[in-house]
Amino acid sequence: MRIISALLAFTALLLLSCQKERNFASTSNTGTGNTSSDGLLVKTVLKNGSDSIVATYGYNANKKLIILKKVGTDDQGDPVNTEYHIHRNSSGIITDFSTIDPALVAAGVDSIPTVVHYSSSRYTSYVIRVIVPGFILVDSSAFVYDGAGRVVAENLYESPSGAGNDYYLSGKFNYSYSTNGNVSGFVIHDYDQAGAEVFTATVSNINYDSKTNPLYMQNEGFALGHYDWASPNNMVSAQSGDSNGPADDQTITYTYTYNSNNKPATSTVKIMPDNQVANTTYSYQ
Repeated sequence: MRIISALLAFTALLLLSCQKERNFASTSNTGTGNTSSDGLLVKTVLKNGSDSIVATYGYNANKKLIILKKVGTDDQGDPVNTEYHIHRNSSGIITDFSTIDPALVAAGVDSIPTVVHYSSSRYTSYVIRVIVPGFILVDSSAFVYDGAGRVVAENLYESPSGAGNDYYLSGKFNYSYSTNGNVSGFVIHDYDQAGAEVFTATVSNINYDSKTNPLYMQNEGFALGHYDWASPNNMVSAQSGDSNGPADDQTITYTYTYNSNNKPATSTVKIMPDNQVANTTYSYQ
């Protein structure tokens, strides 16, 4: 199994996967992704060969991300027309988010809602619920913190019946950090209903530049399914592998140019041995 989607989350800006200012000592973790008055990321253009995806970002009056729209064609030649809506309370805390896509509507799903739980000044869990005729999906995720307020694990649960009373542990993420607060690696465990591990994947040796991540959100990144949005800097390299063996090993490298605010202006990512290359441009205001 290739896990490019996890590694390219920043470049492709795939918000809210259904798996799912630096201060990890603070557990309020309501970062905005903005570090200067004119530094809000408002658009990215990702190009992979002849295919491209334009992503636009919207913020509330407090400069917190509340909407992401993606339009274009992905690297498989499939059309993309997706909106992600993030809802916050009066304190700016995320309460839920939803995914809207014409393909979902065609399947009878108006949107995919995810309810986010927040307690004792930290995000604690989220629940994804999809109900259509003949199909029910209920997944949840619970976060584990260390003493410094960092998310060090994420326990994933699935309710086979969709009733929410028969959850079993279906997976786990374990995160590690570098001394400057960036996520330096993680391990993915996949379990069957009997509790046997059926798949393992690792992302290791994640290295970063010293510049500003334009979507740095502290632990909000985990609540939205993006570990990379919890890191203050930008990934420059990583290695991945899984339990299928060396055939799935990959090395990922990024190169950037930066604007005057020390945020990415352009980036190029290369994945080996697949020899895949994608380029992204970033716009701010």
